[in-house]
Formats: sequence, C-alpha cells, structure tokens
Amino acid sequence: MNQITELKSVIGKEASHNYSPTLRAKLIKVGKSYCKFEVVDSPYKGSISASNNYLTGQIISTPTWISYNCFFA
Repeated sequence: MNQITELKSVIGKEASHNYSPTLRAKLIKVGKSYCKFEVVDSPYKGSISASNNYLTGQIISTPTWISYNCFFA
C-alpha cells in the first residue's frame, strides 16, 4: 500500500497537525502532492492553540508526506 492509498483510508478523521493553528485538523482531500485539511477546535483547553479556535473551519494544505506523518508516523 502506498502513502496516497493509506491516506485515502483516513479521509474524514482528525489528527494532530503541527501546521494547524489549533494543532488539530480533519483530512478532507488527498492529492498526489498535497492534502487538504479542515481546522478543528483544539482539545487543549486554556492553551495558546485553544485561543485559535475562532479559526475552526479554515482549509489548510500540506504536502502529502507531512500529511502522512500526521496519521502514520
């Protein structure tokens, strides 16, 4: 199984994502080079990342290899 196939199996799931302003995101689309994520609320109450919860719903894009590491590394 390659990285793209594995990522397609987790579309719709949330993961820790260091490039998300809330440090959490949900995978919504997988491409050959990039993947799209939707920013979700931070579960870390009282943290700096939780203060960014107003950004929930924004779409961010990261390279496929980074996206793969969010779920499988």
